[in-house]
Amino acid sequence: MDKSKRGQAITFLAVLALGWGWYKHIATNPKESSEPTVQTLREQQTQTNVAPAAMSTNPSPAGAAALETKQPPTTSATFAKSRTALPPTISEALSLIDRGLTTDGVALLEELSALEPNNTEVLMELAMAYSLDLKDPVKARTALEKIIDINPNYRAALNELELVYGELGAFEQGLAFLNLKIQQDPDATELQFLYGRMLASTDPKAAISWLKNATKIVDIREDALHQLAMAALSAGQIQLAITSWSEALTMAEDALSQALVKGDSGIDFLEDRIASTKIDLEKARIQAKKNL
Repeated sequence: MDKSKRGQAITFLAVLALGWGWYKHIATNPKESSEPTVQTLREQQTQTNVAPAAMSTNPSPAGAAALETKQPPTTSATFAKSRTALPPTISEALSLIDRGLTTDGVALLEELSALEPNNTEVLMELAMAYSLDLKDPVKARTALEKIIDINPNYRAALNELELVYGELGAFEQGLAFLNLKIQQDPDATELQFLYGRMLASTDPKAAISWLKNATKIVDIREDALHQLAMAALSAGQIQLAITSWSEALTMAEDALSQALVKGDSGIDFLEDRIASTKIDLEKARIQAKKNL
């Protein structure tokens, strides 16, 4: 299949309207995740020219336009190019997929997975190939859930799993799976964050405690605060929403100040995130006044 037709980038918000969903690219703490820390793999695939710390999944029209102009064609193989060096066998499989030999590439990944059934790196590449190249979310879900069985804090797999549940209309089953995994590993904070933000779509009040716990995870604290604020607003807890968005705004403004000092790229996106947060915060404040 022609590269230009092999996969369009799907943003996190467009699929599930989850708000911010902003994550960093690299996990340095193996206790939190033994794999790359990403927003969602589909987002990462679309922003090879955009600073990840500057991404917003709730952009203004100008920000959205900027995103669209920087999105290259997306495949599992183009994702792999943005990662650290892969073992030769995985690289060979992804090279086949990138050359249009999708069946051969996936077959090689399946062979590698059979040889090393607990290799989460192989499973992740296989899940992405199923999802992006073969358009088979059922098989992708199976591979992703197996990753979570092995490592419940694998952030990239959790984020992609959320998208797959959305594609399959399987949020109820997804919540049941995540709840079971949490019972098996109560300390899996990344798992709890996904459970909380998925739960917020049906029961925002119940999701609040889960999202509060997620704000303790340093490198996703800002995103967790946004998710908490949205759940609180939906649950009628206006003051909690205001407090959470205020703290998220402070974090974003601090990040912008640091980016300006260091001359980092992606300043426009940070400014867009700040502007969007201010809008959300002002709406919450207006609602609070109405409730007086």
